[in-house]
Amino acid sequence: MRREPRTILAHCTLTSLPHHHSPPPTPHTQSSDRNRKFRFLPDVEYGIALDNLVKGCTDVLLAHPDGKRVFVGKRRVQPQPDWWFMGGRMFPGETPIDSCVRLLKRELDLDVERSRFVPICAQAFAFGMREQMPKEHGTTDVQLCYLLRLRDETEASGVILDPGEYSEGTWKSPAEILDGRYHPALKYAIGSMLAMEALEDVERCEGLGGTDEELARLTRVFLSRKRAVDGMIKGGATYDYVLDSRELDYRATVQSKY
Repeated sequence: MRREPRTILAHCTLTSLPHHHSPPPTPHTQSSDRNRKFRFLPDVEYGIALDNLVKGCTDVLLAHPDGKRVFVGKRRVQPQPDWWFMGGRMFPGETPIDSCVRLLKRELDLDVERSRFVPICAQAFAFGMREQMPKEHGTTDVQLCYLLRLRDETEASGVILDPGEYSEGTWKSPAEILDGRYHPALKYAIGSMLAMEALEDVERCEGLGGTDEELARLTRVFLSRKRAVDGMIKGGATYDYVLDSRELDYRATVQSKY
């Protein structure tokens, strides 16, 4: 019989919405210049840590150069064996951007300048399973999500997934994700990205001396998209998504709390 632990998903509020040309970094504050003493823990000790700590992660939405699609990968490992972001856990001493750079090199073999990452949103997860033993203890994570706009077809075609972690990858339009059977976390990040892009349009128009009428039109687009994101948080939205991994013989329901 297939196990059906319940996965609880909690979204945080929409983060600041940056301008495309000068995205502000997520603040990283440290009280010492000394490097932290970081080491990989043995499996048993790491499992105990996962039972008692919330893990910080950085995940990335890759935007196609055509501006119409984002890349998602279908994971074949826990804790989310389905369509998901690119990314993973932060290491002690890393800034969020340091983490993004390292993870995209590891997962996709992409070398990306730090200045290209744009913060989108923050979310929190409680997954019902994990890769580390005991698997059924699950894991709890806090996610900082970023957008990376790929520059050209050469960069987009150079995305290489780790076959040990992903079974496939594909480009999807935002509408396909928002309207399809995808995890609520992906939907929330896509909605936040669309709101961010609408605000960029407002800022760009204002910077170029656009008319009041044009600014008003673009502002209404932004407010509409922001309300859609707020509705995911405040409206008690329900989703028909169920995590169903036949490869891992695992099925779990997903709920959202705010």
